[in-house]
Amino acid sequence: MTAPPWRRAVVEAGLFFVAALLLFRWQIGRWDGFLDFDGHFHLRVAQWIAHFGLWTDLPWLPFTVLGARGPDHQWLWHLSLVPYTWIGDPDEAYAWGAAGNGALVPATLAFTLRMLRVPGAPAFVVLAIAGGTMMPYRLLMLRAQNFAIIYMVLAAWAMARRRYRALVLLAFLFLESYHAAVILLPIAALGCAVDSFLQKRVVTAPLVAVAGGLALALLVSPWFPRNIEFMLFHVFYKTAAPLHGEQLSALISTEWYPPSWRGLLLDAWPAHLLLAAAIGALAVRARRERAWRPAGETLLAVGVALLSLGFYWKAVRFAEYYIPFCALAAGLAARDAWPRVTRAQLAALAAAAAVGASVGVAELGRIILIPRDYLAAVGARLNDLGTPGDMVFNSSWTDFTALVWRADAFRYVNGLDGHFLAYSDPARLAVWLSLGVGNVADPAGVIAAGYGARFIVVAHQHGELARQLKASPRAALRVESRDGWLFELVPAE
Repeated sequence: MTAPPWRRAVVEAGLFFVAALLLFRWQIGRWDGFLDFDGHFHLRVAQWIAHFGLWTDLPWLPFTVLGARGPDHQWLWHLSLVPYTWIGDPDEAYAWGAAGNGALVPATLAFTLRMLRVPGAPAFVVLAIAGGTMMPYRLLMLRAQNFAIIYMVLAAWAMARRRYRALVLLAFLFLESYHAAVILLPIAALGCAVDSFLQKRVVTAPLVAVAGGLALALLVSPWFPRNIEFMLFHVFYKTAAPLHGEQLSALISTEWYPPSWRGLLLDAWPAHLLLAAAIGALAVRARRERAWRPAGETLLAVGVALLSLGFYWKAVRFAEYYIPFCALAAGLAARDAWPRVTRAQLAALAAAAAVGASVGVAELGRIILIPRDYLAAVGARLNDLGTPGDMVFNSSWTDFTALVWRADAFRYVNGLDGHFLAYSDPARLAVWLSLGVGNVADPAGVIAAGYGARFIVVAHQHGELARQLKASPRAALRVESRDGWLFELVPAE
């Protein structure tokens, strides 16, 4: 076997990065709104790192699991966003940050597929980033999920090639970037199973390497041991929310809800076909050549795709892992099943990529966007009236990311997910839920006494709470807008 095609892999990765960067930036510019404000929050954290130093606490949610000086569980990823903060215009910084963050995924896939000698690698990269309704727009969100795909792909490569030192480093960096790194544990278990099957002996090195890297990441942290508590909360408490009933399940994003059977089958049908084709091609060759065995990376990619499918069945967000690994598995199966690649096969791949990618691209035109000026009037008035450190009672946890983008000098009651407050302070959560639906007789007094808030931001869906506050002598209406209301609590006469 000849040496790996390093030069070609690097060139193709660079071309994919530039092309994706420009296309993603163009698409973001076409939208008159945002997919969400989570990316704005992450960029705000990067700005705080740039201003206050590398190890910056999160001060905005003191009542939640984060506490008054919460751990940044996505610290390394936030650090990677700091260069975008050098762009003077915040909107441009966000747009280029989202585009650049997303473009790293196809670039990494292109490099990995070429290094693994996958025929027609660009076609499989296109299918990996667009072979389902969720993929393109999820890549355009400024979130750490894109880094998760990158780490998972590189970790699978390291396991298959038995690069255990690299695997320790990848696990360490992954957990410093995002708590989703715990997904490497079941992937490592698959790696052990594949190696044990191929080597006909028990192999535990992948699991040991991953566990060692994750443990090191937990220990080498200025937030130790609070970061361990947060990780346990994030993995076991938050992700179990859809099992706890309608009220508590409403405290997390809908991305954690299971898809319908129709959605599961139709939203990612190109990926399903890729995985079925990969398994079928491997089975056919194995039947024809009894002594033949698929390569370790091929078996591992198929295993991770099936694992991701199980996660996808539990929560729609895991489509972003399932679809890329289906493409990776199909590419590796094509490599193993096609000793010689013909032009006809490459042409068929290109056509399949065009058809499969149309599913994800078409979805970009159907996305419901949040207006660009969402809560802008409320944030501007908060900045005019408030003093840094003032507590703001926000009736909707989903408004937190937009509020901290507009007015980052203040502290808020709940945000990022409603379970951040549910885990840390169930009593305050119960009162917060009752206040939102108008079930508290004296909301102004309760909010002042129970939360120490000076301001109240009432979401548009909580009109009854707004009506109560308008009638209260202790609450002065400062803003009334399409997005909600801003009240300031005043001393009782």
